[in-house]
Amino acid sequence: MCVTERYDTNVFYRRATPGLERDDFVTHVNPMVRINHNGEYATGSLRMSGFSETYIKHPSLNYLGTFDTLSLDLDKSIKRVLPNATLKITDNFGYTPLPPGFVNPAAGTSPSAPGNIENAYAQGVLGFRTNNVTNNATVSTSYATTASTSLNASYSYAFIRFGSPPSGQGLNLFNTTSQTGTVGGTAQLSEADILSVKYAHVQTESTPSSTSSSSGPTTIFFKIDNATIGWSRILTPYLRSEVGGGGILINSTQTTYAANAALLLNYSINTATISYAHTAFPTFFGGGVLIADTFALSAIQKIDPQWQLAETASYVHSSSASGLNPLTFDAFVLGGDIQYWMTSIWSTGLSYSYSKYNQENRSIHTDFVRQVVMLSIKATWE
Repeated sequence: MCVTERYDTNVFYRRATPGLERDDFVTHVNPMVRINHNGEYATGSLRMSGFSETYIKHPSLNYLGTFDTLSLDLDKSIKRVLPNATLKITDNFGYTPLPPGFVNPAAGTSPSAPGNIENAYAQGVLGFRTNNVTNNATVSTSYATTASTSLNASYSYAFIRFGSPPSGQGLNLFNTTSQTGTVGGTAQLSEADILSVKYAHVQTESTPSSTSSSSGPTTIFFKIDNATIGWSRILTPYLRSEVGGGGILINSTQTTYAANAALLLNYSINTATISYAHTAFPTFFGGGVLIADTFALSAIQKIDPQWQLAETASYVHSSSASGLNPLTFDAFVLGGDIQYWMTSIWSTGLSYSYSKYNQENRSIHTDFVRQVVMLSIKATWE
């Protein structure tokens, strides 16, 4: 159970407007239950997390929401038939009126690790408040062809659905469904080097949400084909690097490049990840494709057994590759958090975050800043 009190300078995610009081004090209550299972045929976990937010100045914004995660490891079952195979299933579901925003990689982990992918649409583009439902389900498998090589494949199905947004925002929201299939392979070249190749195909269908667009029942289909090669190398016992790149083909007509790089530190008291990626992804603004450059940094320092300091920073610059709304977007987020464990059950934390957003949609320019100071108290029982 976690209870937080925060001061938020911009609860509407909007620029300063005469007569609009954007700041507020918000109480956030978040009960969470996690169930772990380790059985004869499968292992897995189920995390059910509900939350409520109560606003002092704007009680009409009060709401209930949820973020839930299911993870199943079916290796024990599939290895009874195929000893060299693996099979995993994950599903992430969320309901909230808040826009997706960023998902930073956990400090000391690869940005492409399955645990870091919780929302396919959380790519930095931040919109106004409106109820939305998201779900992202993935099935992944691999087969070891030799002691040092393996083949792998995955399939993901993700969607985002919207309620009624406030009027006068200048952008249409699109209910979007994305299906992604990947195939590839990895080879252990040495004790320190791993080479990987991957091909991914994305198909997306976008339809204006019933109350957010007056342009009629337009449905937009597009596809992205992405072929990349990657290299991972262990530099020291505590430091690892990743680089990769390739080509992206959008709707069989437009091309761009794919690139990624990451440096990962995993030490006993310090973990950190710094990463860069150039990629194309579906967007719910205008129902098209955005091409983006994304930089992310996350770090954790364990000062002593009771104190921990964490920092995150993200920047994304994106622009439309297709869709009904030409869009250019810049977003910057910086945050820090310090936690103190009073006992093995009780902990408290103090955090601060700063966000700045700039958006160009045709001739409409929108920018706003948001700052949040938050105090939290948490209790964990096992």
